[in-house]
Amino acid sequence: MLTLLYRSDAVSLLPFSALADICVRSSTNNRRLGITGFLIEHEGTFLQVLEGEPKAVNELFHRISHDERHCNMAVLGRWERKGRSFGFWAMNFGPLDDPSFWQGEFADLRDGDAFRRKSSDADTALAVLCRAYAFASMVAGADPVIGGFVMGYPRALPGPVTV
Repeated sequence: MLTLLYRSDAVSLLPFSALADICVRSSTNNRRLGITGFLIEHEGTFLQVLEGEPKAVNELFHRISHDERHCNMAVLGRWERKGRSFGFWAMNFGPLDDPSFWQGEFADLRDGDAFRRKSSDADTALAVLCRAYAFASMVAGADPVIGGFVMGYPRALPGPVTV
């Protein structure tokens, strides 16, 4: 199982509806490919993790890297694991609009410029993705309507594995 973590910058800011559309389309495609993933966007900076069989992840990342909606793409990490750490969804994106997300160790990242600079660090990027993933998983589990939407039907993989 290959896990790939990358960051990029939006060429122009995307509205929430465009991000939701990307995730819905990606979820369908990823489910077919056996890929799971999680995406966050904060003031034009994207962080994303993809997991699946190496060939499928590499081919998907190649397509993503040629998407003209973003630039300054950098792979922050690639590692092999026996299982998935972000296996709850074929694709979803993280809710960063909750003020509680930005407390504690992430308080200094709420500013878009600080987030852009510090998200180039693989440990910081992974920590932000993990917190957003855990928060989204909690919200999905607590609300059956939201959970049915964000998890999709049928779920491609069993529940989350902790990072």
